[in-house]
Amino acid sequence: MLSLLFWDVDTQVDFMDPAGKLYVPGAEKIIGRIQQLTSFAAEHGIPVIASVDAHLETDPEFRDYPPHCLVGTPGQKKVAGTLLCGHYVIPNRKIDLPANLASYPEIVVEKQATDVFTNPNVDKLLGCLGPDREIILYGVVTEICVEQAARGLCQRGYRVHLVRDAIQHLDVAKGSATIAEVGRHGGRLLTSDEVLSEVRASKVA
Repeated sequence: MLSLLFWDVDTQVDFMDPAGKLYVPGAEKIIGRIQQLTSFAAEHGIPVIASVDAHLETDPEFRDYPPHCLVGTPGQKKVAGTLLCGHYVIPNRKIDLPANLASYPEIVVEKQATDVFTNPNVDKLLGCLGPDREIILYGVVTEICVEQAARGLCQRGYRVHLVRDAIQHLDVAKGSATIAEVGRHGGRLLTSDEVLSEVRASKVA
């Protein structure tokens, strides 16, 4: 894994904190691993893409889910240790991406739906970062937003690896189905320690 991209899915207070508006049971247990992956990426020059919900009260998603991650609320913020200094935010509307996009340590992609690819800038973002990346994917929820990010990336020809101890699902069977689907596309299920050790080994080789 020589050309990596870390992809952080929706690690926001409303999902990760037991007091959050749409808390994912057990999600707080993976925060330490996600913090570790984030700081490791910064130390080793691995770019991070982080999707975040940035909802308005009128968003159609609230027909299916309770209101959560409303713009400007504490619950919409990423949990501590997952947002790098000098990050760049891409809103959910078509914009001209900066020419130096690859120089940012973390790129935050806002969305108002479960699928990050509803943001019209994501394909161009991936093009700016290069097509030869392998994706290390983690966050919540395994069978919803993580699954949709994985599916979209696989459809675009990327190899996606899931981090076993940095994802959390609501339904074990559905979460396992997402993991199996990633495997069918050539991806692996790794622990965070395995990710870190493989990166270290690749830099020594």
